[in-house]
Amino acid sequence: MKLFIILLLPLFLFACNDDLQELAFRKTLEYELIDLCGEKDKNCIAAVKAQIKKCMVKSDWKKFIKNQDSDVEFKRFTTVFYACVVDENGEPFFEPK
Repeated sequence: MKLFIILLLPLFLFACNDDLQELAFRKTLEYELIDLCGEKDKNCIAAVKAQIKKCMVKSDWKKFIKNQDSDVEFKRFTTVFYACVVDENGEPFFEPK
């Protein structure tokens, strides 16, 4: 299933209007982050669901999509996005790879 999403994501992102493009990207990110949280970490899962839209805006996801072949842009996006999903103390749940 994960491979299916990864293979079809570029097609959806470039062939769709902005709303559908955002939805596809957001749901893919949400799926991946919840997988990283683990099914037992309810606080992490709740934070992902509650903060994902805000973090996409903060990390300028559209700039990333337009430049997704750039390693520099990938690093910028993941650094800002991962630091944005935080717990109740303001500590990030994730670290960029």
